Amino acid sequence: LKGAAPPRLEQEVLRPEQSSPAVGWACVLPMTEFRRASGVVEQLERLVAELTSDASVSAGAAPSDEARAKFVEARGKIEELAPTAEKMRHKCEARAELDELREKLSTMLPGAPSAEGAMKAAEDLVEAGGEGSAVLAPLLKQALELEGFATYGAKMVEKVVDLLQRFDVARSQLEGQLAPKLAESVAAAGAAEGARRLEEQRLAVQRAAEEERKAREEERRAVVMLLAENEHRLREKGAREAAERQAREEDERQKQQALAAAQAEEEALLRAEQEGEAVLAASGPEAACVQALAAMLAAPVGRYRAAVEGLHGMLGGIAAEPQDMSFRLIRVANEDFQENLGRRPGVWLFIRGVGFVVETRDALPSGLIASLGLPGGAPTDRFLILKEPDMMTAYAEWSQWHERIKAVAGFLHDLERLAFQRTAHLGQHGADISTCTVLSAAEVLQRWEASG
Repeated sequence: LKGAAPPRLEQEVLRPEQSSPAVGWACVLPMTEFRRASGVVEQLERLVAELTSDASVSAGAAPSDEARAKFVEARGKIEELAPTAEKMRHKCEARAELDELREKLSTMLPGAPSAEGAMKAAEDLVEAGGEGSAVLAPLLKQALELEGFATYGAKMVEKVVDLLQRFDVARSQLEGQLAPKLAESVAAAGAAEGARRLEEQRLAVQRAAEEERKAREEERRAVVMLLAENEHRLREKGAREAAERQAREEDERQKQQALAAAQAEEEALLRAEQEGEAVLAASGPEAACVQALAAMLAAPVGRYRAAVEGLHGMLGGIAAEPQDMSFRLIRVANEDFQENLGRRPGVWLFIRGVGFVVETRDALPSGLIASLGLPGGAPTDRFLILKEPDMMTAYAEWSQWHERIKAVAGFLHDLERLAFQRTAHLGQHGADISTCTVLSAAEVLQRWEASG
């Protein structure tokens, strides 16, 4: 279980990039943004340098086509980079404001902590409601807001400021020195290009009119042929419509059958769930697990192995990472969960027996759904959640809970290997035979009891 990460059975889990933006992306995005902007600035500087040294520009003569193209490209680079440059300026300003606030907080706090530790000290003081917390609270709030936006570090700020200065210089050279020499020529070239395009459009309209005339002639010839073949086409149409009608009726019949089958399956699942809850209430978790393991053997070999593998992945993940809530929360309506586990005989009862409880969305701990990045839904959406005892206040209870989860995961791992050994020789065609023909309930329950 401590090797490769177990499969998670399509639970709505927290992705790594969702877990902590400050850790996962704060370093990557600014650098990516900076490199992209740096590349554009380098291209802009190259274009400005080439235009400045271009003889057709400096001599005051009519600029060459190449010079005009470079001027248009340089202006395009400025338009491309301007929004990013403005955003980068705001981030640098935010960093400066944040550093200033940290220094201010440092001077206001007892013991004058360092600027780096001032925010943490201020948070502790405000949270404790200590002396001066009313004054510190708005400053701390402002600092926290700036911290979310000021993603640049000190070295990155230096790089960005230098890059923005280079951008401003290049833009100033282009607009202040080169634009007066090139803008009029570029505009004239644009006008000539517009005239050329208008002529192309006129010729295109002319060609389209000719093609339309030919098409009308072709249509007239086609009408003559259609009149001659009308009776034959009508017969074909009637036969086709009859076949389509029959196909629609058959499709509708199959849909109704599928709907009835789905409804019957949902009713059966609800009954099984209700019966399982009754067993759990009457006999307790251990007896529920025993009954569930016996019931699971009624499934075909292929689905049984998939269910055991899925349960092992889920419980093994919890055993390896008990603090990770994404392993311990399952949306009941998740179709992948239902397909792989929920609709399998005995699985619901086993999951409930090992400790999962059913909660509606509105009954879950506040903020849990958002922290795991799960999609929204109705307040009555149901979830299976495995609650963890508090390690700090009830370590003995937590340790007992964790040991049981590890024991169940180990049992499922052994059962998974046993099922493979007993059924691998059957091949693909053996996936549909009943599992109880190759694996007895007594053998499974004996292993369960031995697992503790």
